[in-house]
Amino acid sequence: MTKPIAHIVAEHLAIWNSPAGEERSRSIASTYADDVLVAEADAVYHGPEGAEKAIDALQAAVPGMRLELNSPIQTAQDLSTYTWTLGPSGGAPVATGRDVITVQDGVVKTVYVLIDAPEQ
Repeated sequence: MTKPIAHIVAEHLAIWNSPAGEERSRSIASTYADDVLVAEADAVYHGPEGAEKAIDALQAAVPGMRLELNSPIQTAQDLSTYTWTLGPSGGAPVATGRDVITVQDGVVKTVYVLIDAPEQ
């Protein structure tokens, strides 16, 4: 039975909110494809190790951050997109953006991270 996309997105965001360690590594292994691609504006990461590096980099840049789903999930075939906020739990967001993910065989195959430009 295939997991609903809402469940997969919730797992994905929970992973990005998790501290480094064995539990997060196990979650990555069960949620992402072995050849997952995480693409950001200035970096590209490959595989579970790359996903770990991407998460570590974000958590180092914004300590205590929390990613929160900020819109309904839109899906067309294996592609889904939604917006998110990034900030301290219960606090004002420091960034907003959108993820565009592809899911194949119940696991995340690609994650494209688009960060909104700061307001002028």
